[in-house]
Amino acid sequence: MLVGKHYKKHGYNCADFVAEWYKKQLNVTIPVVNEFDRSFLVWMRKNFTDIKSPEEHCLVLMMNPGGGYHIGVYHDYGVYHNFKPNTGHGSVCKWTMGSIKTYYSKVSFHKWSQSDISNQQQIKSLNHIS
Repeated sequence: MLVGKHYKKHGYNCADFVAEWYKKQLNVTIPVVNEFDRSFLVWMRKNFTDIKSPEEHCLVLMMNPGGGYHIGVYHDYGVYHNFKPNTGHGSVCKWTMGSIKTYYSKVSFHKWSQSDISNQQQIKSLNHIS
């Protein structure tokens, strides 16, 4: 499972972790241009459906207390995410939903929509947005 893999802001952040998870678990390629680049959020909204409660392998989009975004994956009754604390080193970890909802000011869930457009066509459309 990727738990313990170390956080690197430019190399393996929360978005990189989610992209790796989706590729290994679901064979879905999620493009990571920059950590939460506008194009990624646009791409996500086109290819994921908002859901009210978590489901296996759904994206969990969280808003940090300071207003920035963070992302993880719901699996086995918890959220796996690449967390970087304010001090020290970060890594991939699993938190309970209670911990997630306590720490983050806003939490939403998003399910892969599995549209008719191939994954490669979706990535090409992302490149036109950037």
